[in-house]
Amino acid sequence: EAYLVRLSVGDLCGDQNIHTTDDIYKKADQLGLELCPAEVGPHLRLKLKDQPMNDWFRIAMKQIAAPGGRPCVFRLGCGGGGVWLDRYWAEPTREWGPGYTFIFRLVPRK
Repeated sequence: EAYLVRLSVGDLCGDQNIHTTDDIYKKADQLGLELCPAEVGPHLRLKLKDQPMNDWFRIAMKQIAAPGGRPCVFRLGCGGGGVWLDRYWAEPTREWGPGYTFIFRLVPRK
């Protein structure tokens, strides 16, 4: 069981600037959010049967290597005739605009 939160880059970082993957992950850590285990992506894809059309988000997770070794994270979306679970490039220096959204794991305070 995990508590998940979906945030845009703009909401997470508190501005409308461009931020790198590393910057986003560092800011999330400062706010007490954690990266998700990779299995969150496939689990959410099975669970979200009614995801709205043209809704896309990424799983904030330790990057996995795609073919060719390029670091990626899971992306979930609805569009183009169905629901999707695919990979999305997420190099540490990749830049993200304020509208991109990520799922993080929220750690309950004790």
